[in-house]
Amino acid sequence: MEKITTASKSQLRLRYIACVYPIAYMLVWPLVYGILPAYSNYYVFGGIYFTLATSMMAWAMWLHRDIKWSVPAYALVGVALFDCVDYWMLHNIFAFIFFLSSTYLMRTDKRFDWLGDISVTWYVLLVIPDGVFWFEAIQAVLISWFHLSYVRRLWRVRSGKE
Repeated sequence: MEKITTASKSQLRLRYIACVYPIAYMLVWPLVYGILPAYSNYYVFGGIYFTLATSMMAWAMWLHRDIKWSVPAYALVGVALFDCVDYWMLHNIFAFIFFLSSTYLMRTDKRFDWLGDISVTWYVLLVIPDGVFWFEAIQAVLISWFHLSYVRRLWRVRSGKE
């Protein structure tokens, strides 16, 4: 029986870029402005650009066309729209929802649940002083890696190697 995927090569390329984008996002802000206590603090320097960059990460999550990932995607939109200066409570609630729902979805996945297990182990950083920055950076990489693993799998299915 031949396995097929409905994703075209250009769609898979776009999804691949959407997986790599958050890693670039996590690198650029600290390289330009230095390491701050949390990624949300870059809003002070970037303003609307920070909001747009964070919104693009939410858009990237929607590219994966999995309804389960709509909760983290919507939560990330909330993180982008409600900055940590004027709306700190809403911002933190949306960030909390984003990270917890992403970890839950990775842990309950059938193929790549081990990434969810790794994700859980890094929650300890939240109780360590100045650990929020590193927690957010590591979680973004793990979430990107999770989605990238699916894109690579779809690519193999499309090419008939799986």
